[in-house]
This record gives sequence, C-alpha cells and structure tokens, in this order.
Amino acid sequence: MLIKNVKFQEDSNENHSIYINDEGIIECIDCNNKDGEIIDAKGRLISKPFVNPHAHLGYALTLNYARHNLSGTLIEGVEIIREEVSQKITQEDLEKRLEKIIRMHFINGVFYVRSHDPVWNDVVFKMLKARDNPLVDIQVVAFPSPGFFFNENLEKIRKALEEGAEVVGLIPHSERSYEEGIKSVMVAFDLAVEYNKLIDGHVDETDDPNSRFSEVVAREALSRNYGSKTSISHMTASHSYDNWYFHKLTLLLREAGVSIISNPIVSMHLQGRYDNYPKRRGIARIRELINAGINVALGSDNVADPIYPLGDYNMLRVAQEAFLADHFTSNEINKLLDLITTNAYKALNIKTPQIREGEKAEFIILQTKTIYDAIRTALPPYLVVRGKHYAINEIKTRIDENEETDKIINIMDK
Repeated sequence: MLIKNVKFQEDSNENHSIYINDEGIIECIDCNNKDGEIIDAKGRLISKPFVNPHAHLGYALTLNYARHNLSGTLIEGVEIIREEVSQKITQEDLEKRLEKIIRMHFINGVFYVRSHDPVWNDVVFKMLKARDNPLVDIQVVAFPSPGFFFNENLEKIRKALEEGAEVVGLIPHSERSYEEGIKSVMVAFDLAVEYNKLIDGHVDETDDPNSRFSEVVAREALSRNYGSKTSISHMTASHSYDNWYFHKLTLLLREAGVSIISNPIVSMHLQGRYDNYPKRRGIARIRELINAGINVALGSDNVADPIYPLGDYNMLRVAQEAFLADHFTSNEINKLLDLITTNAYKALNIKTPQIREGEKAEFIILQTKTIYDAIRTALPPYLVVRGKHYAINEIKTRIDENEETDKIINIMDK
C-alpha cells in the first residue's frame, strides 16, 4: 500500500508518502514504490493512534438488556447492571458484543483500550478469554465493584490477576466505611506489588467534597515509588473541593507522578444528579491538573449501557467535550490531542508507536489538515492503519454539482 500526500506536521507545507509492504511494515518513506493500493491523503495530517484509557467493555452495548435507568444516577445504573444485565452476559454474548465494540474503536482510530471489568458473574474472566484480536489491544482491569470487602471479591481479584489481568482496580469511596476505603487502597497496592501489576482505581467518583481518597492513593504511590504505574480515574469530587485543598492535592499528585484519567462525557451525565439548580458539572479539574504539571488522559467510560445510554468511542468527541466542560480556551485546543495520545500512552504504561521505516505501520490520518479542525469537527479519521489491517472513513459533501467537503472540514487550513 502506498499512501501519498500525507502531512507530518500541520505547520508544514510539505507532503510525504508512506509505503507499507505486505507484512504491514513501513518499508520506506518518500520512496517510489507503487505496487498495491494507492491512497491519496490529499494533505491530511497524520497522527499517533488514539488510546481509550477508561472503558467498561464487558457490559457495553447492553442498554436494552434490562429496565431503563430512570433516575440517571450512577447508583441506579450500577444496580441495574449488577442485578439484571450481568446475569445475561454469557461468554457467547460478550464475544458477540466485543466484536462490534472492537470495530467501533478501530474505525475511530483507537488501538489501545483499558477496560474495567467487574467480578460479578465472572465478567472479568469472560473478558480475559475473549479479548484477543488483531485490531485493538485490550488491557484488563480486575475491578472489585462495589469494593474489595463484598462477598468473595478479593479472592476473585487475585484469580483474575493470576489469569492475566494487567491492572488492579479499586473503588475506595464505595466501600462500606471510610476505614474500609483506606484499607482497600493498601490492599490494591499490596496486590499490584505482589503480582507486578499496574493500578487504576475508580476514586472519588462522587459530588461529595469530603471524598478524598485520591490523596490516599497518591500518598501510597509516593511511598512505594509506584507513581508511574498508578492511575486515578474520575476524581469527580475534585470539582467540589475548595481551592486551597485542591492546590495542596495537586502538589502531592505531581510529586507522586500518578496519572489522572477523566471521563468528561459520562461524568457530566452522572454527576450533579442530586443537585437542584445550579447543577455542578462534576468532572475532574482537567485544565488545572494539566497546568499543575500532572499527566492527564481522557477516556470514553460507558457506552450504550444503563449507566450512559449514548456514546461511540470517538475520542476526538471526548476531547471536544473536555474543552467545553472544563472551560478551556482557544489557545489550548491543540494540546487536547495529547490527552488521547501521548498522555494516555503514558497512563497505560505502553510504548508509543513510531512512524518510521522498519516499524510496524500503526498510525491514523485525520480527516483534517490541522489539529484544530480535527477537534472542532470530531470526525472519525480518514484512514486507520495497523499492520496489514486498515479502515477508511470517506466523507463527501456536495452542494448541487459542487464538491464542498474540503472547504467545510478544513476551515483553518492556510
């Protein structure tokens, strides 16, 4: 395959070509090889593949498996999934849904996903059996919802780690007491060290300003020198923290070297449900965390299930919603791409694919010629390439007899 007229940097007027051989390797850049399919990128911008660092694939696309979540709250959504949906998740059911979920990610340019899968009805074990595929790498979190100290969750988490789950999950604010919440953090780190695993917890996913387990996780990561392997997901309570405490917390988070994973679309949907007007936005303070020097990544969270009924794994849309929800400004738009690429690779502890000769072809070509237009339009990538596999999302717009696509999509192209 030859891909011609690719832009490597948006501030450059120079286009390049990439030749991929039959083994899915980048054989040469800017060479004359022309055998196989030829794709004209027409000056579109190349990018690293996207990462979705927080998802729940085990029960994604189960919206119609049970009654609707009439309150819209996280608590009711979890209750429906645990009591009704999980009973319908067989190995065959999960594999059938996962085939569609993988393709939804791939066409949106996502090659790496971290999936938090619960021990209810052995969902995490079914995911471990089903996840292998050539398009999308799935990193599995052994998720002890609603906590380590319910039923036989701790024993099941151990088993999931032994069977290949890469990440220890936790959910301290959901344990039965503050003391058990603290203990759950220690248990998670003990397990991670024992099995040499990463850590990613649902931490402070609430509007309660008194929920402050993020500092406990960060302090433990610091004391064990485990920050580079530790992520704190959600941290929506930070939206309600007073500013003095939040500033103090950012100093600890930065010192510990942990990553924060925010899920702005679903958090906006779930949080503030107990408020009258004005309603809190209920997301992590993404912008302030970035400015404090903390690694922040963005995830999709739930898609088409009783917790969130919409979603499509379009990470550009997630970045766009982060811009809206957390009051970013126009000069900060381009840096949002890092939150679904560079920062997310760091959070997942995985190597960033390189676009160079001799490497496996792993890249996407955006629909647009600038990062600004990519985030503004949130369109799926024009071309997605991973080794021998590729996807094309062709978008064409005509008004009468005139082709108008480029004019409408690339409004900021020079």
